[in-house]
Amino acid sequence: MFLEAPIIPSPHSIDLSHSAASDYLYRQVKPKPHVAELYHENSKLSPHSTLQVPSDTSMLEQVRRWFFETAYRVDEETLVDNGSELRIPYDQLPGWFQGPLNLFSKPGSLANLLYAADLLVLHDGMLIRVVPESDYLWIEREVKNEATLLSRLFWKSQPVLLEEYSAMLIVVACPWRYMLLYGPRGYRHTLLDIGRLLGYFQDWYKSYGYPVTVHQDFLDTRADEFVQADGVERSVYALLTFSPTNTDE
Repeated sequence: MFLEAPIIPSPHSIDLSHSAASDYLYRQVKPKPHVAELYHENSKLSPHSTLQVPSDTSMLEQVRRWFFETAYRVDEETLVDNGSELRIPYDQLPGWFQGPLNLFSKPGSLANLLYAADLLVLHDGMLIRVVPESDYLWIEREVKNEATLLSRLFWKSQPVLLEEYSAMLIVVACPWRYMLLYGPRGYRHTLLDIGRLLGYFQDWYKSYGYPVTVHQDFLDTRADEFVQADGVERSVYALLTFSPTNTDE
């Protein structure tokens, strides 16, 4: 039947576009629930839930510790000149910018937020990774034509003047790291950690008088392509831009 099916749809057919409103209005008559509802139901806990969640945080701490000490650590023996061309000390970043990032270099609750989320920095034509509990940042690659490339991440109708910004933080969600222990509920843990991460940056920069804008709506496939994420196990969830106002330090 597949081979006999028409390749070109009939000119009399109508292709109805989906929208949030239409999905909401017609959710009751759909043969299958929306994927968001499936996630919502599968991640619930009840006295009769088959989802097993660790009873204490010791296992999570062991897994997090293993991750920080292995996956985020490179083999020093394979590096040329100690990898000096691939590492950036925090003091090479502008003073206004390195303040909140430097705190991730110290063990603690803040660095733990980078277990289920990767934090990337776009600054001065370089894409840089924040390495938790390390005194350096890792250079991912050089970014050419930065303004032109970033403009592709947003709709043309969005009032985002990227040439006015001097830096960008990119938050990449990695929910499977939590889901290894918590199953579907690990997705909730990931979203909560990202919320805490965004709140931290907003509060810090606001208290020091540096304007920051959190972009939650952008072209996801292009953003994932930019950071070389697969869009499933790793996907961009938020972009933070900073105005150059009061950033002369």
